[in-house]
Amino acid sequence: SLAARLTVMIMIAIIVKSAEFLNELGSTYWREFATQNYFDKRGIFVAIMLSGPLLVDSFIMLFRFLSEASHLLVEVKREEIKRKKTKSSQPTATTPRAKTEKSD
Repeated sequence: SLAARLTVMIMIAIIVKSAEFLNELGSTYWREFATQNYFDKRGIFVAIMLSGPLLVDSFIMLFRFLSEASHLLVEVKREEIKRKKTKSSQPTATTPRAKTEKSD
């Protein structure tokens, strides 16, 4: 559903936004979960291992949203054109025409 996809996209944005904080946290406590400090000051490790794949996922989701929206727009426009055609091809009630002849 749309709400679930938007929630996932927002969660990805929050995680990517907090990558700098996560890098600092990892740099402080790396001895508790790793044998080597991967967390440099510039955050390259976190950017490559965490933010990069999440950003790729969110771009894929964005392109799918745009693709879905464009297909829906085309579908709606086709339906609109079809309705205009059926309306114009239906016989209309006869309306009295104004006389074009000049009276003497």
